[in-house]
Amino acid sequence: MEKLKVGDTVQVIAGAERSEKTEATKRGKILKIDREAQRVTVEGLRMVKRHLRKTQQQPEGGIVEKPGTIHISDVQLVCAKCGKPTRVGIRLDGDKKKRFCKRKDCNGLID
Repeated sequence: MEKLKVGDTVQVIAGAERSEKTEATKRGKILKIDREAQRVTVEGLRMVKRHLRKTQQQPEGGIVEKPGTIHISDVQLVCAKCGKPTRVGIRLDGDKKKRFCKRKDCNGLID
């Protein structure tokens, strides 16, 4: 079972995006995960500019901003219960594996 999934809310804990002032700017939802390269695409973070040529599929060329990738070790899952970045544990609940918050005071289920 994977500890991070598409749609999870994560917070940047290292790198250039970490230097922002407020917590809200450091958080976002995971849009895509590249497990081979160990990188994640997070909504609204690490914005990069791409210069696109006009084509038949893309009639408008120009400069497009889209989210870039961040290394998977530089983000941490945000617990829905306590609202803080946390490490993720996996425990068996019957036959199913469940992810849980590893914070000492929380210990809540993530899914």
